[in-house]
Amino acid sequence: MIENDDLIEEENEFEEYPEELVEELLETIKKEKNISEVSAALGLSDFEVLGLVHDLLSDGKNIIVKPYDDGFHLLNQGDMVDTGVSKYSFETDDSNEFKFVAISDTRLGSKSQQLAILNDIYRKANDMGIKNVILCGNISAGLKPMIDIESNFIDDSQAQVDYIVSNYPRYEGITTYFISGKLDDKHIQANNINIGKRISDARDDMVYLGEDICDISIDRVKMQVINSKLTKTYTASYRTQQTVDAYRSEDKPDILLYGGLLQMEKYEYRDVNCIAVPSVCATDNEMKSKRYANTIGAWYVTVKTDEKGLLSHITAMDSPYYVSNKKDFAGTSVSINTKSKMAPQFDSASIEAALKSHKYVRNDMSIDAYMQKFHISYKELQGLLYIWEMCGKKVDIVPNGKDMVFKKNVVKKSSYNKKGLEDLIEKEILVVSDTHFGNIHNQVHLLNELYQEAYNRGITDVLHVGDLTDGNYPNRPENPRQQFLHGFDEQVGYAVDMYPEIDGMTTHYILGSHDETHYKNGQATVDFWINKCRKDMDFLGQDTGEIKLDRVKYVLDHPGGGSAQSLSYKPQKRIEILESHNKPKVLLIGHYHKSYHFVYRNVQCVEVPALCSKTQFQQKQGLLNAVGGYFIKTYSDKRGNVQYFEPEEILYGPKDFWDEAGKDKGKVKKLKIDHGIY
Repeated sequence: MIENDDLIEEENEFEEYPEELVEELLETIKKEKNISEVSAALGLSDFEVLGLVHDLLSDGKNIIVKPYDDGFHLLNQGDMVDTGVSKYSFETDDSNEFKFVAISDTRLGSKSQQLAILNDIYRKANDMGIKNVILCGNISAGLKPMIDIESNFIDDSQAQVDYIVSNYPRYEGITTYFISGKLDDKHIQANNINIGKRISDARDDMVYLGEDICDISIDRVKMQVINSKLTKTYTASYRTQQTVDAYRSEDKPDILLYGGLLQMEKYEYRDVNCIAVPSVCATDNEMKSKRYANTIGAWYVTVKTDEKGLLSHITAMDSPYYVSNKKDFAGTSVSINTKSKMAPQFDSASIEAALKSHKYVRNDMSIDAYMQKFHISYKELQGLLYIWEMCGKKVDIVPNGKDMVFKKNVVKKSSYNKKGLEDLIEKEILVVSDTHFGNIHNQVHLLNELYQEAYNRGITDVLHVGDLTDGNYPNRPENPRQQFLHGFDEQVGYAVDMYPEIDGMTTHYILGSHDETHYKNGQATVDFWINKCRKDMDFLGQDTGEIKLDRVKYVLDHPGGGSAQSLSYKPQKRIEILESHNKPKVLLIGHYHKSYHFVYRNVQCVEVPALCSKTQFQQKQGLLNAVGGYFIKTYSDKRGNVQYFEPEEILYGPKDFWDEAGKDKGKVKKLKIDHGIY
């Protein structure tokens, strides 16, 4: 704490503690003891004991300092590091539901931390009645190399533990379950300190689930929580897809929570619900130097099980935070709403006296004058400095000429209060794409099923993202065999006659590359005849279109070109060409027959699956083909900014398909609901 020892007179320098005293202290606190008991055993004052403990912590000793009502308790405890996969179990409530908030990378102790946003996430969880938070690693900033040490405002293992214990949000009834991440592991590597265990020992509302990975069961639902030890890649979905690809079928979880990637994505892949959990920290120098995109936010997740305890349904609402506070570390205080016994009261006489003595500290006050006033030694002053720091009243000692003086940390408090769901505009829509009317693999009955559910939910707007019809490709000799309807008249006539029609519901649509072949082959325009014959269908454009619903700007995009193995690669490229001042709030992408959602450059992006099963062309090219649609719920402010986004992915499998159903025209009936009569 004292930055320039040579400016202090030799007789006033801190003295080394005798080795025998150090050994006696460590032996005394092998069992947890109150600081008064330790002081009496060693013949020292409370402040001298804390000063000694502070030195030993700096040397990497495994001493836990716990605040209780009767003062600090001390415990010398070696950290046990379990390299195996830990396990934990939860049970659903009476409604067969388990709700939790998923967060990651709080990186507390870093100058990029966002404690104000973390506080806000806990406030929202409390308001929603959610009692469980799962943190997917990197609760701490870890230890930085000398070249980057200024990135942390706390760069000591035990000091980061103390800061987290004192400042992590506390809410009555909310429990935080967390794994460690690769940054947290640096404390083990450097000082043999398992900070996850120490935090869990000091806070009864925080449960440590193990190092880097934990298998969780929710009834009989399997969920795996991981913090990535691998480097982040440009392609957002690559790491999560790679992880799922590596699972043996018998080892696959139902849900994968993946932290450490600094990104927000959700999709189903190989029957695994993948959720990449974003950070709760601002972009730091390392992220900038490595060109890492960083999304800040949280997921609010509901897992529903069936009567057998198996996964029935999962919904996840994302909550991104678009603006961070670069000075958060200097001005955010702990958010407390609890009667937990671990909330430090500091009632012991010695600690109460230390806090009272802090009131007499003034900026630029000589430490010699202070010690003379209170008749304390340098060793006791070191203990006082440690108590003040643990109680959030950090004081630095800096040189001023030949004197060493106090410098109090006085900062403006920062806070973040995002609007709750009840204060925002709620809007739910249905999104579909690639119906390919006329292809033998189109699944009109599934389109009807989605529209029926939309009607049941009271939805009034549906967005269709192109390739309404299958078109005509003369350059593909196999094309006629893949169709039961040929040419413009048959396909567009079928769309006019068979597309679902519900009173009070409008389908806003764009045309895709397959639709455009009708124009290229004979200048026949699909939109002209559909708009002429169907007043409930609203044409937005060829290949792309824009619409505002409750002031939220949606862009529908049907690109060309081939697909990519990584789900996010093509959408990332589409978003990167958007002008900053003209980005939509929601981007919907068709064409690729993929199902994927992520947040990128502050855009909510959804790749919309098809309503056509795998074609001969896709089979030849080795392409994935997702079949289904999305129910999307937005919560936006009056300016059209999306504050919460809930993408509900509805996917169908082979058992739901009608094989070459299009050939049997009489098998599919049109869904028509007029004035509530089906």
